[in-house]
Amino acid sequence: MFKISYKLFESEDVEGNELNGTEGYFQFEIDNETYGIFITEEIDNFTVSVYWWLYYFLEAVRLLKTERYVLISDIEKSNIWIELKMEKNIVEISKVSADKPEGSGAIETKKVPNLTYPYWKEKRVIYEDLKKEVIDKTKLYVEELRVLNNESNKEILKMEKLILEIEK
Repeated sequence: MFKISYKLFESEDVEGNELNGTEGYFQFEIDNETYGIFITEEIDNFTVSVYWWLYYFLEAVRLLKTERYVLISDIEKSNIWIELKMEKNIVEISKVSADKPEGSGAIETKKVPNLTYPYWKEKRVIYEDLKKEVIDKTKLYVEELRVLNNESNKEILKMEKLILEIEK
């Protein structure tokens, strides 16, 4: 079982082509483990970029079609990654620790140096279930973004293009 939960916060001070609705709470759950935060109150201290978390999960799902290994960087924390390893049609997801090498991106397809498993390890989900949850939640998110923003915002279009690419 893999489940994504998120809650958007609207911004009053969005200007021009900036995207309203990028910040909020983001959490995913796999087996009995969760990562992220999701609470009923709106407390700015705990907000993260819902947009980028969903985008990076979409990108990871796309990459897992051809790659066996993907790391998603938690851009809010200096040494936390979410590791996804594909074995047949099963994805093993772990919360791992490693320094972020200079020049590394938010998504990597090779292990980074000094990677350790101090947290939870190899929680399993069927690839199709992961893909469905990521796409379904991202489509809901895009609908919410369309209400808050200009429909032709390039960030919304970029996310929709990635969804279509994965659904092929």
